[in-house]
Amino acid sequence: MHRASSSVSRRLLPAVLLLPVLLGLGACGGADKIVFVYPDEALDFQLRNLKMPAVYIDAVTDMRPPEQRQGQGHFFTIVYPKDEAWEVPATQVYGEALAKDLAQTHMLELVPLRAQAEYTLSADLFSMACRLERSPAAFLLTGAIGAGAGVALGEDGSDRAKLAAVLGAVAIAAIPVPTRNIAEVDVRLTLRDNDGDIVWQKACLGEVDENKYLTPTAREDQQLVNEHLTRAVKRANACLLGQLRQFLLEEGQRRAEETEKAGG
Repeated sequence: MHRASSSVSRRLLPAVLLLPVLLGLGACGGADKIVFVYPDEALDFQLRNLKMPAVYIDAVTDMRPPEQRQGQGHFFTIVYPKDEAWEVPATQVYGEALAKDLAQTHMLELVPLRAQAEYTLSADLFSMACRLERSPAAFLLTGAIGAGAGVALGEDGSDRAKLAAVLGAVAIAAIPVPTRNIAEVDVRLTLRDNDGDIVWQKACLGEVDENKYLTPTAREDQQLVNEHLTRAVKRANACLLGQLRQFLLEEGQRRAEETEKAGG
């Protein structure tokens, strides 16, 4: 009997030692601050032969719901990154992304001072977050796989029960399962003239919804932000800047016609 117990212990030891290591990796994976690595813009939105208007970027107002600012959930549904997880505030993250897209699309001239501008552009940030969703059924399956291996390897009833319990837990912690990853960015841009009157205002929603295999101990927040949230921002901005370009084009043509008539 003593030999059988020792045999079980020897087989269980690697799995028992592995389990806290896996859990420890999951616990410390989200410790680093999230940075926003925003891709370059390839579109060229030049306004044909019209003069580029001078625009000053004003404030980005944070109007995100509390669950995004504070984070929400722990395992099956997680909303992230919360405010304290960002390296810089979320409003600064979006403001810098917007400025980068505006500069690289060549549709207007960004100026550092409000007094130099023909227009002032502001943003209301309604949503900017990721959501990770895990299915309980997936973990039942991986646990069953591990437990089945334990039953197959066990020598007797007690041995099989112990191996099944430990290997089931290790399988749940170690085997990647499908997760749903949703990134959402909802922004409203407002353009004002030098009198402070609103001349253009639009809101756009950018979304990315993809599946990815992850272990339950994995905290790949930075990678998922890079893969999904950056693209959601890009989609929202593409929608907004396309409509802004149309307004600036029509306004530029109108001014050019007025100047031509005045000169004639």
